[in-house]
Order: sequence, then C-alpha cells, then structure tokens
Amino acid sequence: MGGAGGDARADSIHYYTYLRSMLFDHDLDLANDYTLLGWYPQTNVLPVGAPILWSPLVVLVHVGREAARLFGLAPPNGTEPIYQAAVCQATLLYGAAGLFLLMHALRRWVGPAVAFWATVLAWVGSPVRFYLSVLPGLAHGVEFFAAVLVLRTYQSLRERPDRARALKAGAACGLVFLARSQDGLLLALPAIELLWRWRAGAERRRHAVMAVALVAAFVVVALPQIAVWQAMFGTPLLIPHERLHGEAFLHRDQPQLLGTLISPRGGLFTSYPVMLLAVAGLLVLAFRDPRYVIACLPVLLAGWYVNAIVFDWYQVRRFTGAVPLLAPGLAVALIPVVRAGVIVCALLAFLVLRYDTAVDSLRSTPGDPAPVRAVLSQAADDLAAGTYEVVARASPRAATRLLGAYTGQPLLDGEVTTVDLGTDAAILRLPRPARHLTPPAVEDGVASRWVNDREARLFLPLAWNGAVIVTLRARALETAEPQAMEAWWNDVPVGRFPMRPEWADYRFHVPASAVRPGTNVLVLRFDRGPVYHRVRGEGPHEVRPAALSTLTLHRSY
Repeated sequence: MGGAGGDARADSIHYYTYLRSMLFDHDLDLANDYTLLGWYPQTNVLPVGAPILWSPLVVLVHVGREAARLFGLAPPNGTEPIYQAAVCQATLLYGAAGLFLLMHALRRWVGPAVAFWATVLAWVGSPVRFYLSVLPGLAHGVEFFAAVLVLRTYQSLRERPDRARALKAGAACGLVFLARSQDGLLLALPAIELLWRWRAGAERRRHAVMAVALVAAFVVVALPQIAVWQAMFGTPLLIPHERLHGEAFLHRDQPQLLGTLISPRGGLFTSYPVMLLAVAGLLVLAFRDPRYVIACLPVLLAGWYVNAIVFDWYQVRRFTGAVPLLAPGLAVALIPVVRAGVIVCALLAFLVLRYDTAVDSLRSTPGDPAPVRAVLSQAADDLAAGTYEVVARASPRAATRLLGAYTGQPLLDGEVTTVDLGTDAAILRLPRPARHLTPPAVEDGVASRWVNDREARLFLPLAWNGAVIVTLRARALETAEPQAMEAWWNDVPVGRFPMRPEWADYRFHVPASAVRPGTNVLVLRFDRGPVYHRVRGEGPHEVRPAALSTLTLHRSY
C-alpha cells in the first residue's frame, strides 16, 4: 500500500492486516498477514475503526474477486492490488462525505457561500488534503469523517435534546474513538452541552438520562476496540503506542506546547496557517455563540496537550480530528473574504493549496524542518514551474525568458553562463528539480555536489537554439578501476570521458540540431557506482561516482 515514507507505509499495512486477517483467516493472529504483505511479524497497536469502516467496500470487492474464480482466476489471498485500491477508495468516499456533511453543518453559523469556501479551505489547508490525496491507506480520512459526525450530532442534540439524539452523539463519539483512540476526547463536546442544560436546573433527571445514554452509546460502539485490546494484549484499555515505546512515549514533564503550534518541524500553525485563522475566528464566534466555543474549547486544549506530550510531537497531522471543530471559527473568519467575491476566494484557496503542497515538498518525513520562509520560497518556485510549463506549450522561448526573469539567472542570455553547482543555483530547482545530486559539500576545498546514483540529470531552460559548448568541472571518487563519464543532451550522446580523482574540466560540444528552445535535459552517466563509505571508510553509505563543481555554457557559432 502506497505511502510517503517507510513509517507511513508501515502504518497503512498495520491497518490493513486487521481487515485481511478477519476476512481470510477469521482471527487476530496477524503474523502470517504481515509476512504475506512483505513485512516481518510485529505488534499491531493501531486502532480498528478504519478497517471496520473500510470493510463494506472491501467485502464487496472480495465477493467479486471470488466470483471471478468461475472464469479461471486463482483464489485471492488479500494481497492483490484491488483490495488495497478498495481501501483507498473507501477512504476517499468517507472523506468526501465528511466534507459535504461539514459544509452542511457550517450552515448553522454562516450562509451557503461562506460554508462552501470554509469547507474548501478546511480541506486544502489542513491535514485532510494530505490523507485523502497522498496517504488514503491510513485512518485519518475516516477519522475526519467520524469527527464531522460528532459535530453534526452535537448540533442535533443541542437543537432538540432527547435520548435518541444523545444515543446518536455517543455513537459518533465512539466511532471517532475507533478511528483514532485519542479522539475519544471529542465525547466532551456533547457531554458539556448536556452538563450545560443540567446545570440550568430544568428537567435535570431527563438530562441525566440523556448523559447516561450518551456514554452508553459511546461504550457500545467502542466495544470492538476494547475487545481487540483484550484479545491481543489482555487488557480492555490501552495507551496504544506506549505498548511499543514504553515510558518514553509520553513526556508529561516536558510538553512541547509551543513547538506543537509554531515549530518548523511540525507546528500546526506554521504547517497550516489556515488553522490559525480558524482559531482567530473562534474568538469572534465566542461573542456570537459562546455556548459552542465553551463546549469545544476543552476538547481542543486537551488535544493540544496530548499531542504536545507525545515523544514525536511534531506529527502535526494528529490534529485531523480537530479540524471539524475549528471549521466554524474558520467560517466566521471568512465572512468578509467571501464578500469580496468568488475570484478572491478561489485565489485564496489556490494559494493555501500551494502552501500546503510546498510543505509536503520540504517535509519528506515527519519532523523535517519546513520554516515559513522556506515554504513560501518553495511555493513561489512551484508557481513559477507551473507557469513555465503552461507557457512553454505555446512559446518555449517566452517561457524561458519569464523563468529567467523570476530566477535572475537566465542561461545563455549572453555569450557565456557559468553555474556554480555548489550553491543553491536556480537550475537545480527550476524548471524541474535536478536529479541525483546531494546537498552542497566541500571536496578538496571546492564547493560542489556529489552525484548519488549512476547518473545525474539537469534540466536547462534555454531560449538559444544554436550549438552549445559545455564545460563541466568535476572529479571522480577514488576507485581501483578507472571511472568514465558519458554525457547525453536531449537523448543525443555528446561525449565520453575518462575521469580522474582530482578536479578537472570536461568539455563537450552540443550540435545545434540537439538544442531546442525550452527545457534541455543534460544526463551524466557513470560506468561505475562506488559506495562512498566503502572507498573512504567514512561518510554516507550511498553510491557517489563523482562530484560536480561548475557548469559553463558557451554559445557556439
């Protein structure tokens, strides 16, 4: 099952093993399921809510797959891609349903247009987008859906409190607990509403009965998780990841309260600025609907604290379950923006989406720093690259000149251009990121980048379409066997050179027939792929055939 990084892929497999084991083996012995899915057997502490909600679609696929045996297909074992696709599709369906339900729920506080745009921004400006588009094999899409149900049932209970609505609210809270056990905190939202009414003094017994119904429904829906914990770990209640990490899982004496909000490693507001706008909107909403804000504030504060005391507090996407509770504040904050018109709202949503995807580009694994300034720079680069690609379809030269104006580093605007590859040169990012080059390093006193594969690729935007002379300053890693480099320009071989383990210039001529306006692809291929650590006894355990220092382009007539 797909993922962005090994840990994320492992989590998706953890979730799916429950479903596969119950569907095919009818037990909770997951050892063989991990083996079939290509992983070593391990302890699974993840909640069972997502597999339960995925199961209707997966069972439907399973029935179809079993029927296909009549036409000669082999018996399925649950590892076929169609089962994993069903899981992802189910998440998308629940996520989409959650968005529509959220939009309807927001109509309590704002008009239809504001509710629509608040829902759009809650989608693209929160962890929801990531878990619906990048990692649908995890539980967070289902978690979002269940949290929206909590908000909807809270509204219903508040409008007309009765036992049936209390049961529905408790069931919704139980469902979100099944999806992510820490989200059991959302039970406080309807509970505080009932406490509010009980303290008012009227019909206290009736409201007490509703509170009992609320808790009872929560427990009944939560029973599958309680039963699984009892069967697998011998206890009905569990702090799941504490079972894996021990006491180191929670740092109650050192909560990262500020870091959880503003750290570049994974602060909620630095990663998703729209959520800061939502909090500001809650302050405004407190004057219009203090009852809602008072009810949701303890839930939000408790969720903040729980995230802050976990050892990997920078996992900002743990806030997915809080997004529906913050959405009313976001809606109120957007009222003046929506008055400005559809174009302004669409532009805001587009920019929020670009910011979010820029964070993803910088944070390949949880905890990678993504400072706001770097995110804004990445978002600007992404916009420039997208604009370049669109314009280049009609006029490659115009696109190249526009890109050069943006970067301030046009190639062959004059007779000669030299690019220092040991710096953050624009051609290493735009129009496409260079491939298989390390971050800058110093080799023999020269700023450079190592090639970390058997080939490297540079994407060179040129308005010039004549012949080009290319001079590359490079050095090979020391190897027992001689190293050689082959250069290709737009799939045309333009030179082959023996290399030495010292800095030298390698020059090759690119004929005019191989040069084109727009993006030109320079590929450097190496005969040998020595592992740096094996050669030098230190440093990274990765292939590094050569280091590159400068690239010089000359016009040739």
